[in-house]
Amino acid sequence: MSTSLRRSRFSGRAVELDSMESAFRDVSGGRQRSFLLGTEAGGGKTRLVEEFANRLSGRALILKGGCIEQRESALPYAPVTAVLHELVQLRGGPAAKSLVGAEGARELAWLLPEFGETSQRFDAGIARARLFEVLRKLFEELAREMPLVVVIEDIHWADQATCDLLRFLATRLKKIRIMLIVTYRPEETSATNALRTTIADLSLSEGVEVLTLPRLQRAEIAVQLEGLLGHPPTPAIINEVHARCCGIPLFTEALVDAGGSLRKDFPGSLNDYLLRSVRDMPAPTAKLLKVMALGGPHITHALLRSVADKADLELAELLRPAILAGILVPDDDGYAFRHALIQEAVRGDLIAAEKVAIHRAYAEMLERGPVPSYRVWHSVALARHWRGAGQAENCLRWAWQSATEAAATFAYADQMEMLKLVLAVWPEVDDAIEMIGADHCRVLELAADAACWAAEAEQGLAFVERALAEVDADRDNEQLAALLLQRAVMRQHALIPGEIADLERALDHAPDSTRLRADGLGQFSRALIWRGEFDRARRLGDELKDLSERLDDEEYRMEALIVAKSLDMASGSYHIDALWSVVARARQAAIGRVEVLAGAALLQALLETGKYAQLIEVGPAIFARTVEFGQARYIGAIVGSPLCRALLALGRVSEAIETCERMAALDPLPLGLVHVLECQAEIALVLGNSDRIAVAARSLRSLPPGPQVASRVAADLLRFGIESRALAGDMDQSAILVRSALTHFEKQGGVSWPLLASAMRVAVDTNQKDVARQFADLAARSQCRNAVEEAERLGILAEMSRSTGSDLGAWELAAQSWADLSQPFRQAYALMQAGGAAVTAGKRAKGAGHFRRGADLAHSIGAPLLGNQIETLAEKARIDLRDGKEGGMPKAPLGLTDREFEVLRLLAAGQSNREIAVNLFISSKTASVHVSNILSKLSVPSRGAAAAMAHRLRIVDPA
Repeated sequence: MSTSLRRSRFSGRAVELDSMESAFRDVSGGRQRSFLLGTEAGGGKTRLVEEFANRLSGRALILKGGCIEQRESALPYAPVTAVLHELVQLRGGPAAKSLVGAEGARELAWLLPEFGETSQRFDAGIARARLFEVLRKLFEELAREMPLVVVIEDIHWADQATCDLLRFLATRLKKIRIMLIVTYRPEETSATNALRTTIADLSLSEGVEVLTLPRLQRAEIAVQLEGLLGHPPTPAIINEVHARCCGIPLFTEALVDAGGSLRKDFPGSLNDYLLRSVRDMPAPTAKLLKVMALGGPHITHALLRSVADKADLELAELLRPAILAGILVPDDDGYAFRHALIQEAVRGDLIAAEKVAIHRAYAEMLERGPVPSYRVWHSVALARHWRGAGQAENCLRWAWQSATEAAATFAYADQMEMLKLVLAVWPEVDDAIEMIGADHCRVLELAADAACWAAEAEQGLAFVERALAEVDADRDNEQLAALLLQRAVMRQHALIPGEIADLERALDHAPDSTRLRADGLGQFSRALIWRGEFDRARRLGDELKDLSERLDDEEYRMEALIVAKSLDMASGSYHIDALWSVVARARQAAIGRVEVLAGAALLQALLETGKYAQLIEVGPAIFARTVEFGQARYIGAIVGSPLCRALLALGRVSEAIETCERMAALDPLPLGLVHVLECQAEIALVLGNSDRIAVAARSLRSLPPGPQVASRVAADLLRFGIESRALAGDMDQSAILVRSALTHFEKQGGVSWPLLASAMRVAVDTNQKDVARQFADLAARSQCRNAVEEAERLGILAEMSRSTGSDLGAWELAAQSWADLSQPFRQAYALMQAGGAAVTAGKRAKGAGHFRRGADLAHSIGAPLLGNQIETLAEKARIDLRDGKEGGMPKAPLGLTDREFEVLRLLAAGQSNREIAVNLFISSKTASVHVSNILSKLSVPSRGAAAAMAHRLRIVDPA
């Protein structure tokens, strides 16, 4: 009788495997596909991947890499390094290098020594993007030979840089024969911002499918048990195991022994139960498992032999019991724990003295040079192991080096964590300054800078405060100014007061004719623009421009141009081509910071001028650049907001929702969260969901009351309150908020057009004629900076006419203005009012047309509340929008849509595309598309032939 458990038989997961097989057929055909594979700890995601890989044997190149769990922060690029290591093992070093060329190999050498000498990274600003592009090229070349499957396991332990790389690859490897399989634990998403962001972004990417593995059913547990035992289990065993393991495959394996008996002494503690098989091992084997527990998820035989100081055969005999018991899984060059939970349990069972000794053994081994098993930055591994060994000096030396390397690849969160390690061991090292060439204050400054870019404002502010307490303000003005600038930007994004005072003080201390002063001038100018202090911002912008010329610095020339064009936007002058030029120049010069700033300004300009299609075309690429430069959490929501609003304006509601969810998943700081909550409320408004509007408003109100966006948020809260109360039917409370809006405008001395439009509509609905008249006067005398604001004004003036008798012409003009901007929701509302005005004026046919078009628009974009409102008004007017009764339009013949039939009627009447567009409140381009469709469906060569057929068949009114 066997004394060991067999390997568990693969059980269940048929649906998931079928989905993956189907996706692989797409990949074989030249289309990229990806899977996010999530399940709880012990749920079988690794086994599913193995089964799928087995089924693909010979049909694809399969490369696997896993993330390494660390207590404080993950090892940068760990799974990527593992993938490269596996590629080198399969193909050999020279063949792998040939795929990316000499320059590419030098970039990859930063991750894996087998690629040879590393490149010299004097330009840190482009290093990360360059690494990403080399990896993209590598995967493209591999996929040319045969379909490529890249497996990245356990990204809940991934570092931020790895997460950013995954998002980059998912968006850049289109139409390539590659499949990405990414596994994670869903229960970890609440604890890790990097995981939340990555899962959200990947799940919304084209070609990505999310698979969440359910727990196994009883029949599936039976199959698993039969594989473990080598014979069918009894029904009693199946029932008991199913009841106690809750369908988790790992637990099933732990609940039975090799004889097929249930472990009656199964403890309540997960750790105790996981350690049961480990504690049953012979003492030498158990000792070896402890060594392996601190060595990472996989350890090569050679490294383990060196660390354990054992001969090959002796080591094999020690490992054999653990392999037979299913604790370890061997592969071609080493060993891994069968499940991460087992490794966690063994590691947690170590006492302090054991940890110190084992960490020291690894560190001493790693000091001899890089080894394949670590597959990541050599310095990071050494820093952690020396820290675990209690060797502060060695830890300091390697942590400092790893922080420098992390900064070079924009891995800001990793840089911050390494600098925290430097600070942690600093008191234990007497000559720390001499060792790293920087004093304690400088380390704090660098940690604050890393925290700023990583959007960890709370930690960053703490670093700055500590540094400010140490800096000598009389002797080092430049360092003081730099710290004040860091504190200012973190205060801005955290919506904390004091930002302007910090900026003023920083400029007082920043030496003239320095890049530091230029940084301060640019930062100060943008902060003032946020607050609407345009005159002061312009003066600082002019100084920045002059300073950039004195410094002959292209970076600050471009930044000065961004400031100038942003100020021009505030006065209604838009220079979109100029902003495009700055984006291109910054990309050409590899100045990522300026490229992102220019991209954000460009998207805002496109939004304000109503160029939504263009914005949607370029917005995703600009957002992707924030990821590449490690700034997604820092500025991603601000960049994503115009994209979300443009999608919503065009009626692409589901895409707007996805974009908003992606923004929220970034876990932005309060300044970015303002944009997220605004978008959430705007989406809820289109959907007519008063509860969701109110939720977004409450969240806005709960943010810190920072002065940076005080006026903006005040207008938001009033508008969302007015809309949510009106939608909920609480018109009395909505009317009170309308009067508060009037007070707001008087206090601010300016106008928020969306708030004015909402307040005006409800003022008329609640019969507040005096308030409505004041709103109309305000709209009439306020300057419109662009076509969107002009459309708002036309709508507000049309609303005013409702208080005395709705003006059909005013509403048709408003509807046309929104049609010209391709804003279907606003157009549908104006058409609803125009339909009512037409019916009141006795023009029932025209009213029916307006109602029909408005209802079609509302329902087409997923705005059911507005659509129902239009249908209700039509029903009250005894107009049946479905079959044309009482002035409604007849059902379209010849396979034409209702809209195409309307176009045909006007075409047959001799109208041009432009005239058709005016009559139907659509753009000329849309009218042209409808005409083309009509000619195709009627199989006629020209407009004249289409009109003749329409008259001959009497499908249009001859008049």
